[in-house]
Amino acid sequence: MGRLDGKVAVITGAGSGIARAAARIFTHEGAQVVVAELNPELGAAAALEAGNNALFVPTDVTDEDNVKDTMAKAVEHFGGLHILFNCAGGSVLDDNRVTDVDMDVWDHTIPLDLKGPFLCSRYAIPRIIASGGGTVINVSSVVALRGNHPAHVYSAAKGGLISFTRSLAGSYAHDGVRANVICPGLVKTDRVKARYEARKPSAEREGTVSTFESYPFGVGEPEDIANIALFLASDESRMVNGAVIPAEGGISAY
Repeated sequence: MGRLDGKVAVITGAGSGIARAAARIFTHEGAQVVVAELNPELGAAAALEAGNNALFVPTDVTDEDNVKDTMAKAVEHFGGLHILFNCAGGSVLDDNRVTDVDMDVWDHTIPLDLKGPFLCSRYAIPRIIASGGGTVINVSSVVALRGNHPAHVYSAAKGGLISFTRSLAGSYAHDGVRANVICPGLVKTDRVKARYEARKPSAEREGTVSTFESYPFGVGEPEDIANIALFLASDESRMVNGAVIPAEGGISAY
């Protein structure tokens, strides 16, 4: 028996990185998975990789009608919805101090990293309740635990996501819906490797948590975070609600 037998999950951003690893792991553990991904090539490849119990649904998490349609398709195709893993998101290199950052960075980052999980939760939670209960798993960041300079916009978005998750946990517990948030540090996704392995931080970004060497137990792999999501998605974590789980090798303790 798999740890997610009989469960239906929507995983956003599942074309790459942590979310793609989660799609593989969740289906291996018995779940039926909607690969909700904006990039059609990545989404189709991820669903094929995850196997017959995965369905690619093109999804822009910042578009309310698109999100609503994705959640409806999950129920229509698989017969219910029990797990929402909000993993779509990310930072941009142009993020900077509040006095210096271009507002275009705000207009890109806040919709992707905060509005997206909000919209997905808005339309997934009623379907999770109708399916008998389940869980919402959000992905924040270590920057929400220790601050990040100079990436102030990303820090604001990910800090807000922690507060939002705790609000969900308190509001929907009696409906059988748990909500928890994972705070990864650097993870060796293709995007992160391309960004950080080929360069050194510039002097003006000296404070940014951007070097692999700064992590006391090394930098994580996508599967490390996906396995935490697996635990939170499973009934093994039934007593875990409103938790903020650091997954950054201890760097927020230093």
